[in-house]
Amino acid sequence: MNICSKQLRWLTFVFNDLGHVSPQPILFNDNSGAVTISKQASLNANTKHIEVRYQYVCDCVMKRLIKVVQVSTNDMIADVLTKPLGVVKLQEVYKQLHLKDPGGVLIADDNHLS
Repeated sequence: MNICSKQLRWLTFVFNDLGHVSPQPILFNDNSGAVTISKQASLNANTKHIEVRYQYVCDCVMKRLIKVVQVSTNDMIADVLTKPLGVVKLQEVYKQLHLKDPGGVLIADDNHLS
């Protein structure tokens, strides 16, 4: 989340420099613990071990520079970039991203996969 929040801040600066005032960027995460910690204003006995670099996310959330939202693991579109997905899940992600199947690359069922 730390790297992603830094990239979101950078993109916000780029858009602002181009004259496009963007709304508060949203960082979607399927880890409920990380989302909860990102919304805490201060460290407590359970979170004092967290490294300083991760406090950047908390600072951005508290300053309303980014918004962290929890999503279901099944709805995490970014999984297409980090995990091997089955055909059905890949087809769902294509629809969510408004992409078209390039020439029948996605097969209708798993039986044809080798």
